[in-house]
Amino acid sequence: MTKTTMIKNYRRYSAADSYIVGFTFEKMLYFVEMDEIAPRFLNVEEASRNQGENLRLRLKKNHKESLVKKAVCLGTADDLVADKYNKGEIFEKMVTEFFGQVWEKDTIPFWVQGDINLNGKEVQIKLDSATLMNTKQIKKLQKNA
Repeated sequence: MTKTTMIKNYRRYSAADSYIVGFTFEKMLYFVEMDEIAPRFLNVEEASRNQGENLRLRLKKNHKESLVKKAVCLGTADDLVADKYNKGEIFEKMVTEFFGQVWEKDTIPFWVQGDINLNGKEVQIKLDSATLMNTKQIKKLQKNA
């Protein structure tokens, strides 16, 4: 599936009104809020476990240099040390708590709701290298539409 088609499908089914994108830069952890994740920040890559292809967030150095100018510093890159949760879950927890909310691990799909609700808006939280969706999910959503 082409990158354009994957992005179109993701946007069609996503329940998010906006996004918080996190990244590390010069040993610090940042996040930026955006209405949509720009195509230049996304790649289509082979998925594991027969899931087809992934639409994945991949920020290059020049992207980070540009984004850091309007980003919020959340801490250091060392704050993302994975223990019982992966780095994406730790980042989601940090962002949720930054906004004064209580984080709980969930498995609610992106097409149902965002990761956090801010001022009535569903917001999806993604850390650099996160998967947004895969082709197996697209086919399932299209079948159930």
